[in-house]
Amino acid sequence: MFFNHQIALLKKNVSSKEVAFELLANELMEKQCVNQDFLANVIKRELVFPTGLEINGIGVAIPHTDSEYVKESQVAFMSLTTPIQFKSMGSKDKEVNVSILFMLALKEPHEQLEMLQRLIEMFQQEGVLQALMTAETMEAYQKIIRTNGLS
Repeated sequence: MFFNHQIALLKKNVSSKEVAFELLANELMEKQCVNQDFLANVIKRELVFPTGLEINGIGVAIPHTDSEYVKESQVAFMSLTTPIQFKSMGSKDKEVNVSILFMLALKEPHEQLEMLQRLIEMFQQEGVLQALMTAETMEAYQKIIRTNGLS
């Protein structure tokens, strides 16, 4: 259900996290999962509560915002050819070079914590982040998500 719209932008080259956010938010808007205020609020939240994580040497970000900007729960994915800088989760000054983004658009507040936990569990599985970074097709991406019980 969280991945049924198949939003995955693979091996993108973007200049900043704002550009990455815009590309993902546009996909979510196109599928009518979020309203027009979603993007601005993701950007605003990221400034206050950064979402960069370094897991096994690979940078991951999980940008999201409040459920009031979401019409239908969905998770959008992006892998990057060149990492972009994010602030580390729980820190104002530590930088993380992020290569993988999972943008969460979740309608119910309780889904947020649940999805964060499930994603982090998946990230900790050996080889998963590497596989996500190298996936070149929607099928390859979906197989990783399915194999890890997320779709």
